[in-house]
Amino acid sequence: MEKGFVELRKLGYKLPDVSGFKERHMTALGHAWEAQKLSSATLQNRISVFRVFAEWIGKRGMIRDAIYYVKNTESVARQLAAKTDKTWAAQQKSLAEKLEELRKKDPYVAMQLELQRAFGLRMKEAALLRPNPADKVDYLAIAWGTKGGRDRVVRIETDYQKDALVRAKALLLVGDGPMIPANYSFKQWRNHYYYVCRKCGISRKEGITSHGLRHERLNEIYTQITGKRSPIKGGGVNKQSVEEVNLDKVARQEVAEVAGHSRSSIANAYLGSNFGGTR
Repeated sequence: MEKGFVELRKLGYKLPDVSGFKERHMTALGHAWEAQKLSSATLQNRISVFRVFAEWIGKRGMIRDAIYYVKNTESVARQLAAKTDKTWAAQQKSLAEKLEELRKKDPYVAMQLELQRAFGLRMKEAALLRPNPADKVDYLAIAWGTKGGRDRVVRIETDYQKDALVRAKALLLVGDGPMIPANYSFKQWRNHYYYVCRKCGISRKEGITSHGLRHERLNEIYTQITGKRSPIKGGGVNKQSVEEVNLDKVARQEVAEVAGHSRSSIANAYLGSNFGGTR
């Protein structure tokens, strides 16, 4: 974000105070970044950072969708629908097969992978989760390490989720602490975490990643609601059936919310799309 303000000065905008940031400044930055031919993902992410910043300075809702800050909307069009199944099941692998080896190398890494599988968490969310204060009996409060600072709740529904939480709490040395040992910063832990994963055959090279466990849970939710496999798994709904189409919409909204997104279309990135299209 700091680089954005430096760039604004280069563009001739001199803000005496960051609280003076306005939508016209976002437009100027968006046009400048577009001219630099940055990728759609980079443009979206940079604008998203300023959207969060606007909330910090009391201007919630000022920064709109990225399409308003570029000249050509194709500059920020991102293909969201998954084209390949990233779940472990698609590679005929399961977390249960890896757990013994993982626990021997680092029980905290093993537990965080289980939390990702159980609740559809991101790696950072699982690492920074404080299971004792987060456990609200009926739901898990996700308030640490979330993307864009968006807190959310995830319902606690399955026996596996309940068991994973019990074991996560038992592992902690500090009752209200996170799932990272106290002698690590998050940056140090992230490096260690992925090192352990690689040693245990969890990497893109091996065809499975820890993020694939998040995909696993989100696809599971879709099936629980619709009774069908997701499109990325060769399933999907009958477009001629109003009931099935409505169930699909409900499932996608639930998947998006569990994943920590506000738009149901984001679910396409995990489930594939029945109807195609880009956003």
